[in-house]
Amino acid sequence: MQSPRQIERRTEDLERRVDRIERVLPTLATKEDLAGAIEASEVRMRAHVSEAIEASEVRMRAHVSEAIEASEGRMLTHVAGVEERLRTHFNVVAEDLCHNIQLVAEAVAALSESRG
Repeated sequence: MQSPRQIERRTEDLERRVDRIERVLPTLATKEDLAGAIEASEVRMRAHVSEAIEASEVRMRAHVSEAIEASEGRMLTHVAGVEERLRTHFNVVAEDLCHNIQLVAEAVAALSESRG
């Protein structure tokens, strides 16, 4: 059996513990506090993900636009080269044709003179 002094000490210890619990208890989160914090975190995460997706879309559009512009530039350069080669080829063919027409004209003139 415990002495009155031991009982008194135990009672004081219990009172100190209860006081500490009463000081800490109001600072602990409730279920509602946790649910609100989780919901707020979800809202922030959704906003963050949406912003990241939008930023990625902007970067991708810029990249695709740059790639298309570069491709257009290469195609225009290629077409200009083909155009120049065609023009040169056409000029050579035209000169040869003019030369052949000149030969035919000279031959016709020579024939006309010899008959006349």
